[in-house]
Amino acid sequence: MLGLALAAGIGTAQAATVTTAWEAVNDGQDACLSTGVEATRQAGFRGSISNDRQTVFGWRGDDSIAIRCIGDRRLAVIFIYVVSREDNNALLQTVRNTYRRPTKG
Repeated sequence: MLGLALAAGIGTAQAATVTTAWEAVNDGQDACLSTGVEATRQAGFRGSISNDRQTVFGWRGDDSIAIRCIGDRRLAVIFIYVVSREDNNALLQTVRNTYRRPTKG
């Protein structure tokens, strides 16, 4: 019975997909974080900024997005972990498009 339960857990883990990418950012750390929160929302996730103000985390059920902002290098690194059958590439494109919008100001 335990073997069957472990096999079921392995099957679930193998169904998950992970996608990573990076995106250049024009502004500093705070703007990168704000855009990250908006990007997670646009992708249908509930997002929040970490206490150390380095990463935006987004959750939707078992699916997650993490966007690491490295403002002094003008870089956002994107990690998408999806257990559901949704297409990671579509989620990635949504996040990237949010970062690629012209900044207001």
